[in-house]
Amino acid sequence: MGSHDEYGKRVILAATHQRARIDGISVELDFGAGRPGRIDGTFDDQVAIEVESRVSKQVRGAVLDLILHPYPKKLLLLLPAHMTDAIVTKHQCERIFQRFLPTGNFRVIVLSGTGDSCNEAEDAKLTALALRELGANLPGGKKPIGKYEFLGIHLRSLSKDIPHIHMRNSEI
Repeated sequence: MGSHDEYGKRVILAATHQRARIDGISVELDFGAGRPGRIDGTFDDQVAIEVESRVSKQVRGAVLDLILHPYPKKLLLLLPAHMTDAIVTKHQCERIFQRFLPTGNFRVIVLSGTGDSCNEAEDAKLTALALRELGANLPGGKKPIGKYEFLGIHLRSLSKDIPHIHMRNSEI
């Protein structure tokens, strides 16, 4: 049985080419009483990152930690380990973020791997994509990535080669 927390931190580091901070003062939260809380990582003094694998109620508590973190952008990575329905949990977290943050300032993604069943390369790509959408400057991609671009493939180029793909100009 692997550690979900360790797996999540490996994904964060792989996605950011080892540039994320997973310890130190940038991952601490001062609640004004007692010891500080901690999130799982930060990136470029702009993005607070949390990895969660627990049940939905506990995941929603982690959303509060991200909202209270002083960095303006928030990234929540969900590992489908203990939650009953990761997609429902994702949507719940997005609705909570929408109450406190502009839509462009957060992303919630469900990773495919866990500490027990790793898929680190694919999860790192998804995490890097989400960071780019939040405005992060990462090698290997454009900043920011458009609505219909995924992992460097843009649908406009595909639609020229595949005649049955019809797109409105507003979607390209």
